[in-house]
Amino acid sequence: MDTDIAIDYLRRRSYAKILFMRWTEDGLLAVSTITHLEIHQGMKPGEEQDTIAFLDGFVTLPVDVPTAKRAGALLRDLRAQGITVSIADAIVAATALGLGAPLLTNSTAHYPFPGLQVEKGFNTGIV
Repeated sequence: MDTDIAIDYLRRRSYAKILFMRWTEDGLLAVSTITHLEIHQGMKPGEEQDTIAFLDGFVTLPVDVPTAKRAGALLRDLRAQGITVSIADAIVAATALGLGAPLLTNSTAHYPFPGLQVEKGFNTGIV
């Protein structure tokens, strides 16, 4: 799961709550350590306890050497095509690709990686 969906859940957006319920019924939701970083970066005073409890409810996938190598190759291949994406998005994509799992996000333009299955959260029909 990408950070944008997690943030929408923390902001109590109804579609995100319903989306989480649906995805947890289908299997395990997981986040990258990058999601922890991005959420902690934007956390406001007073949000720490709820945010940490929320993140602790996920399986967190580390940025290990195979993931780093995969992310580097993804960045290199896209750069050769004149496409630039963030290192964080490449790591999140590499994590999903390493698991063979879809990536749940609303920021589909951030993930132009070949072979990555991207599921847009808003495509659920929930607003």
